[in-house]
Parts: sequence; C-alpha cells; structure tokens
Amino acid sequence: MDFPGNSRFASFVRADFEYSRVEDHPLIASVLSPRKAEESAQRQSPVLVFWHGGGFVVGGRLYEPWWSEWLIEYALSQDAIIVAPDYRLLPEATGADIFDDVEAFWIWLHKSLPSLAQSNSWHAKPDLTRILCVGQSGGGSMAVHSALLHPEFNIKAIVSLYAPLYHNVPNLTVPRPRRILGTMPPPPRKAEGLIRSYIKQSKGSVRTGGDPLDMWELLLCLLQQGRLISLMNLKPDSRLDTPSLLRQVGKLPPLWLIHGEDDSVIPFKCSEMFLDELRVIAPSTSVLVSARTGEHNFDTSLTMKEDWIRNGCDFLSTHW
Repeated sequence: MDFPGNSRFASFVRADFEYSRVEDHPLIASVLSPRKAEESAQRQSPVLVFWHGGGFVVGGRLYEPWWSEWLIEYALSQDAIIVAPDYRLLPEATGADIFDDVEAFWIWLHKSLPSLAQSNSWHAKPDLTRILCVGQSGGGSMAVHSALLHPEFNIKAIVSLYAPLYHNVPNLTVPRPRRILGTMPPPPRKAEGLIRSYIKQSKGSVRTGGDPLDMWELLLCLLQQGRLISLMNLKPDSRLDTPSLLRQVGKLPPLWLIHGEDDSVIPFKCSEMFLDELRVIAPSTSVLVSARTGEHNFDTSLTMKEDWIRNGCDFLSTHW
C-alpha cells in the first residue's frame, strides 16, 4: 500500500495486519518498510515500535500531524522497519484493557512478524534483536511499560516523548479550570456533564481510534477534570503502577526522555518525578534528558538539523 506523495510516510511501503481481536473488533498494526529496500538485496533491518499519543483517548497509529519529522528521518537513516499498533482507548476501555493490548501486540510481533515477512517476500526482514521502542504522550508510558513488562524481548532503547510516566502529580490529577494548549475547556460543571454523557452513550463499545479534531472537547474536559488517571485505574491492575514495576524489574534499557517544560497537557513534573525514581531504583540506567522550552508535541515539525535532536539520535545509535 502506497502513501500519497505529500505524506510524511511517502518513503515507506505500508502493510496492515490484525494482531489481536476484541469482541469482533480487530486491533491493527501498520508495518512501514523503507521504499528503498525494494531496490536492494534482502537484508535484516532494525525495528522501531511506535506507540501513538492522544492522552489514551484520541489519535491513531498513523495520525500524521503528531508524528515527529525527525523520528521519520531517523528511522529512514537507519533503514528501519516501523511497526505502529493501535490499541483500545479511554473511556470505553480501561488501563488494564490497554495493557492487555500491549501484551497481545508483543506476542504477535515476535511470533508472527518474521513469518509474515517471509511469506510476503519482504526485501527488508525485521531484526527482532534490534528493537527501539518509541512513544508520544500516553504512548510514551506504553513504550516504558513495554520494556518493564517484557524484559525478555531485549528492547535496546526507549524514547519517551512528553509522557505521563509518573501519575501522582497535582496538575494531572486535581480538577481545576486551566488553559490547555491555549484553549479554555468548558466550565467544570459543563465539562463533567459532557464526560458523563459520553461515557453513558459509549458504554460497552470498543474504540481504537479517534479524530482529535472531533473529540478535542472531550479530551480537554478529561484533562481539566483530572479524570485520565482515574479512568486508567478504573479496573485495578498492578501493571499500571510504573514505579512499582520498575522496582520489581530493577532495570530499564537506555532511555531518551523528551519533554517540553511548558507542557499544559502532561506536566513536565511527570518526567521529573519518574527520573527521580529511576535514579534511585536503577541508577546504572543510561539516560539522556532533553528538557526543552515548549508545549506538548513541540517537536513534531523539527528535524535532525537541530543539535539536540542529532545528539539524541547519536545516543540511540550507540545502543540500537
């Protein structure tokens, strides 16, 4: 499957696969292979697993406006195969449901992707001994959890972009009227009414994608009312406690942590507090921190010409 010429993914060939199924709803992963691989001899390519952002509520695996230019550029420079899964979203799902999907994806990746590459005669074959796990916003949590839940898969490095890695942060959990990405959400009483109405109407359904433009008001309401974390924890599950998981595993692959200091969606404090825990629990972890002036998703239009991004990619290349 080809992308339009003006797409950020125009240098890739796309193939979609069902990696799991929930109540007759398919969970899809897109595999993006470098187009230039078709012009060369067969070879092993490193794998970049990408978990999309959207506050666990909106977005989708190939929602282009939220894909960082530099990340696509870096993947191409490494001749990498990108694998981007969808997953169930809040508030129809819970955090436990989402991490069930994470588990199902990793099992599928290791059991099925090599044989799919073989049967479809891909020129670029996935090298599952070289995995880079990347996630934006909510997806950044899923990237870190992937390494903690599956150390046996030997993820070589992680990139966490403005993710809620630490939940006990007032700006994330305490309801209060506030401007988010330059916009004031509806007043608290109206916001609560919108949230309750949506939950009532969507009860029992499964959703794995959501247009941010169509669902933006709902996401703003959830953020303002401090509901994201409570919805994630609606079904108790030990996998949702990142610091506890880190203490159990005791280690983490090399981590490049990127976060805007002016983030009004996921407070920078979420990354700061996680780093404090990491330095105590796993002090030998190789970490590069890029704390930059900027809002949520501040890097999407940036390229590898930026010194700090080029340095971060060099950091990844030493481990991936």
